Amino acid sequence: MSRPWRTATWVALLTLATLLVAQGVSFAVVWALPSPAAPQMNLYQALQVMTGERAAADLGLRRWRQAQPPAGNDNDWMSSVVAARLDVPRARVRTVWQRSTDPAAVQVQVIKQGQLLASGPEQRATVEDALLLPGLLWPAFELAVQRPDGQWTVVGADYSAVLQWRRQVLLALLAGALLLAPLAAWLALRVTRPLRRLADASADLSLQSTARLPVEGPREVQVMAEAMNAARERLRDQAHEVTRMLAAVAHDLRTPLTGLRLRADSAPPAQAERMVADIARMTSMIDQVLDYARGELHAAQHHPTPLHLLLEECAQHAQARGADVRLAHADPVTLAVDALQLRRAVDNLIDNALRYAGTAEVRLDMGDGVIHLEVADRGPGIADTDKARVLQPFQRHEGSRNRSTGGIGLGLAVAQGAARQHGGELHLLAREGGGLIARICLPSMPPGWRAPA
Repeated sequence: MSRPWRTATWVALLTLATLLVAQGVSFAVVWALPSPAAPQMNLYQALQVMTGERAAADLGLRRWRQAQPPAGNDNDWMSSVVAARLDVPRARVRTVWQRSTDPAAVQVQVIKQGQLLASGPEQRATVEDALLLPGLLWPAFELAVQRPDGQWTVVGADYSAVLQWRRQVLLALLAGALLLAPLAAWLALRVTRPLRRLADASADLSLQSTARLPVEGPREVQVMAEAMNAARERLRDQAHEVTRMLAAVAHDLRTPLTGLRLRADSAPPAQAERMVADIARMTSMIDQVLDYARGELHAAQHHPTPLHLLLEECAQHAQARGADVRLAHADPVTLAVDALQLRRAVDNLIDNALRYAGTAEVRLDMGDGVIHLEVADRGPGIADTDKARVLQPFQRHEGSRNRSTGGIGLGLAVAQGAARQHGGELHLLAREGGGLIARICLPSMPPGWRAPA
């Protein structure tokens, strides 16, 4: 038998054994309880209670008043006897069986007791007399007599003993359930707690992370965790292989590109300028692909970094290339980040703004434990229906589908990846007055980072 089936079998057998023990205790308690006899009544005693000769509690009966007569079929013989004894009209007396009883059974039972010896018309009179015998017991019934005020006085069986016995049985069953509850809770925690920890750990699972999922709990949960760890390792190996392949291709491409750059210097000026621009664009595309691949595979290296200085360097670097980039505001903030990765994200956002608007405005604000790093422009913006799409790798905005402004659709994806590596998110917002705001929201303390000792 395999391990999963063996574990499941043991759990099933343990649960079944506990159920049997709990139910056995319940049945033992019930068996020890005194079982009340089925309620029976005597017509003579019911008459005594009705007239007040004896107390109802002494005979195990109950007397009460109600506005309506008891529901059910009236027993003519018993009601006639009561009416005659109480000297009241027959119509004001009702005798109703609480359980359906054949009227002929009354006569049969009297005959069996030897009280009925005559036949014919005298038979009924003899039965009516026999009904008042003190030792003749019947299944529970209700005897009702209507008073002059219209109310009905009813005498019936007292079911308090039966109700008490039922309560005792319920308490016994509850005791059995309480015995079973700890085991059920233990089994549930044993299975669900490791699954919960595994789910929480897998929520942060990524190719960049080197932490392994916890291997604990029941054997099946351990097998699942080991399989997920092995699958992630295989994916990491494949992704690293793809990165190495891209790096090799990029290296091989740079060699002929360098040769083309040298040959472009000897070409006519008009052609040389176009050749150099194409070579620069190809080199930029290669760098973007490599940056994206490295960002997806390598975990961020967090170090305390002055973000306002990092942002200022990005703006100055763009200004040195002749770009119209302005640092509008920067709160002095120091945060543990991967400076190279975050600088690459800001540079991509600035390049994206320059490509569509020609100018860019950079801001850094701190508030409510969240750092907002913004790059704003006055370009055409992005429709709400396209915002989720353009954040995906190799997805370009419609306005970029030309040689002069088009990229390969990795700038925003790289920025998004960098933000998520730091526990944040990239939001594309419409700017008041027209344009786009690319905002990187970072927590004041990246998850998983610890200050060096």
